[in-house]
Amino acid sequence: MLTKVTFKTGKDALGWDQSQARTYDAECRHTALAALARLRAAAIRGTLAGLLTLPDPGDSRHATAPASDSDDISDADLRISPGGAPLPVTGGQPCPARIPPVTLPAAEALKITRLAERYAAGLLTRARLACHLRWSHWRRRHQARARWHHYSARLEPIAA
Repeated sequence: MLTKVTFKTGKDALGWDQSQARTYDAECRHTALAALARLRAAAIRGTLAGLLTLPDPGDSRHATAPASDSDDISDADLRISPGGAPLPVTGGQPCPARIPPVTLPAAEALKITRLAERYAAGLLTRARLACHLRWSHWRRRHQARARWHHYSARLEPIAA
């Protein structure tokens, strides 16, 4: 009887009936994520009801990076390149050494806007913002290089 009650509770509370997991490991991951989601919802409900106080995001014990890290971040680290990477004209053309990144997609522009809002609100350090922007720049430059080589390979049979 206890197994039946436990399984019914798991189906209701942890969403076992809504999972399509086939292996034990996948079921464990689903259960852990569902439990974390329920804990988060309980924490939010407790905070709204005044029964629980969450730590202040601006508290120095919970900061994402020490304040001294922002001293070595230059304005160049915080720039956003608009993009506009060129395409090869003929096949087999070598990729330019300093190819600019691809154009900033709308979804990434929205993400950068949210990061800037979090930085302005004091929820994100200057170093963390610079890290996100550098990653965005690197990823878009990588996309430009990959696109260049893809187009160059496609143009090569046409040129021959």
